Amino acid sequence: MMDRAAKTRWFMRAASVVFAFMLWYFVTWDSSGLEKRKYLVPLNYGNAPEGYSISRTVRNVEVELEGKPEAFAFIGIGNIKASVEMSGWRPGKYSLPIQLTPPGGVRVVSYRPNIVDVEVFRMIERTLRPVLVLEDDVPDSLTLASVDVVPAEITVKGPEAAVMALLRAETRGTARDMADGTREMTVILTDENGDVSGLHIEPAVVRVTAHFSRALQELSVPVKIEITGEPLKGLEVGAVVTSPDHVTLRGSREALRGVTDVMLNPIDVSRHSESINIDIPLESPSTSITIAGQSHVNVRVELRDAVETRTYMGVPVALEGISGAGLWSMSPHLANVTVERSAASDIPFAPEKPPFVLYIDATNVVASQITLPIMTRNVTAGVDVIRIEPSHVTITLLKK
Repeated sequence: MMDRAAKTRWFMRAASVVFAFMLWYFVTWDSSGLEKRKYLVPLNYGNAPEGYSISRTVRNVEVELEGKPEAFAFIGIGNIKASVEMSGWRPGKYSLPIQLTPPGGVRVVSYRPNIVDVEVFRMIERTLRPVLVLEDDVPDSLTLASVDVVPAEITVKGPEAAVMALLRAETRGTARDMADGTREMTVILTDENGDVSGLHIEPAVVRVTAHFSRALQELSVPVKIEITGEPLKGLEVGAVVTSPDHVTLRGSREALRGVTDVMLNPIDVSRHSESINIDIPLESPSTSITIAGQSHVNVRVELRDAVETRTYMGVPVALEGISGAGLWSMSPHLANVTVERSAASDIPFAPEKPPFVLYIDATNVVASQITLPIMTRNVTAGVDVIRIEPSHVTITLLKK
């Protein structure tokens, strides 16, 4: 009996303690005892599909939790999980919800952002050959002969769209610096909008050697000549031919700048009655320029009989050679004719009467409609017909 009483007393004491703890927990767990705390939690994007990459536009999520003070005692950033499910996504742009998993004993009040914009893209590699771009002018005494780049090719890795849009890889320096020898230079990528960053370059630094030559520059320019005076009456200047028609100038860049041709001494054709063939010495445009390979230019000035031209407007075209009865139309029935003759002729062109006749030869025509050429006859001696517009007319049978 004594043992049973003792056990009963101990049981009641233990039950009292448990009841008291539960009562304390119940009383203390109320809204007035809750706390709110904020955490900056890293956002986990998971793994991209093989051969692809993910644009991580958001790095962290701001999370606000609520709970008892003692519940926060063992909570750290590592206990709060923020993630985006990326498995199975194909290349493209998506707006995906952020999944948040809080630790036990607290509840989530809010978190932001709730949605993140994500792009899945294919990663590719591309090989480019770096080129040297000089950011100043090469001195007049030097000419850039060649450039050596080691290694000759670099590899660019990144998103497919950005890598394929690249125009070239550059190394940039000044002629003054490059003349000192080999330099280590950073590779710069460019596209149509300018410099590009954010792509992986291997190697990112190359060794560049610029080889300069002190040879002078050369420039090919045309040879020009001025013809002065007038030949004897009845003659005029025809073709003017220079041989060679171009010469090569040699000098510094500064000396050659602005030189567009070499001008020969003028030829006076006054009182000449025959074509002229003459050798003329070449003269350099300046004392700092030399002419390579030539000292003279042969010039031929052709003199020909002077001609005068006249155009007769609206000349009637006659229809000839029609066999059988019928009513025919002709379109057009007028033409413009240009003629020329020697300017030495003593008989002037008649202002109204053309020195020719225009006609259409419709002999043996059996079709109801046909296009035929305009022909001339009775052309005055010494006159040449050089153009008829239009050159053809169409005749049509209207009624048999």
